[in-house]
Amino acid sequence: MVAVHEPRAWPKHREPDQPESPWPAGTTVVSADSHFLEPLDWTDYLPPKYRDRGPRGYWDETGFHMVADGFSLDNPGFPSEMIEGRAGMWDVELRIRDMDAEGISKDVLFPQRTMGVIRNDDHEFIAACFRAYNEIVMDYVEPHRDRLFPIGLLPFWDEASVREGGAQLKELGFKAMMMPTLPPGVFYNSRKLDGFWTAVEEVGLPLSFHVGETFDARGLGGLATTIVVAFGGFRRLWSLLTFSGILERHPSLRVVFTEGGIAWVPSALFEADKVYKAFESEMNPRLAHPPSYYWFNNCYATFMDDVPGLRQVDLMGADRIMWTYDYPHPESTLGYTQESIQACFNAAETIEDGQRIVGRNAIDLWGLDD
Repeated sequence: MVAVHEPRAWPKHREPDQPESPWPAGTTVVSADSHFLEPLDWTDYLPPKYRDRGPRGYWDETGFHMVADGFSLDNPGFPSEMIEGRAGMWDVELRIRDMDAEGISKDVLFPQRTMGVIRNDDHEFIAACFRAYNEIVMDYVEPHRDRLFPIGLLPFWDEASVREGGAQLKELGFKAMMMPTLPPGVFYNSRKLDGFWTAVEEVGLPLSFHVGETFDARGLGGLATTIVVAFGGFRRLWSLLTFSGILERHPSLRVVFTEGGIAWVPSALFEADKVYKAFESEMNPRLAHPPSYYWFNNCYATFMDDVPGLRQVDLMGADRIMWTYDYPHPESTLGYTQESIQACFNAAETIEDGQRIVGRNAIDLWGLDD
């Protein structure tokens, strides 16, 4: 018999999931990934020469849209009202109200549309958009700087841009930063970028990568196919950062793979170690440790609800994974957050491990109590 599953309501129609009972004493619930919908007007944040080209948002009967320099930053095939329709995405007080209702103390915020500007080939323009976004999102969280922690956008094409962008992030008070997963024309494993990675490490902030910079979900089955593939997309990037020696050469670099779940991690670690043993004579560069070592030294991953992943916590480390409610996307735990958090405690060997997964790891990684 085929099981029939009750579809979840769109996020804008969900009711927050009120905690029925407190979690174990000492538990602080932190979401390691949610989203902020950029404003309609960026004029005041952009240099005069980019104000006509810069990002601009608008609403119509089909939902929210954004354009930049003549390019649409929409994701074809994704209904905007479904993924961007809850007002807390842009109204900070409504966001805090939803967090309070679901028992979430702190949240880490990622952009919704801005990373789409990487499709432009004008690096100076991209840098201006990133700087503007960083100021915009810091203004958004200003009333709740003790609870909302935005991810800053870091330029990704050369050492000089990283150093300039990193200086802005530290000046504005960011605790976290991100770069695109698959930037056009940039090869993260090129030896020409050795200085670039040194600069990234020296910024001193954990570096996040996030699924879904660009989506095209048109055609039959396109929406679901695109999402399923995106959620499995970090096996390649982790392998590249590991086998290229980037993580070995930069041992203090902390990397967070965001919204791709955690089920991919154990199989990737196993296969990477197996491949390294089988092809060690051909490895370039030769690593000082098995590939899995660099996961436990440098890396983290986030998830919302991940049944197969939570069954394998011992293979990736309870100190390496972080729960998130991904507010307010359709796959968000909004409306069933308590069930999702309970699954983390059920999977953990100890209460302390459960507390790490649902909050303590994020607090320690990003210094959210500082």
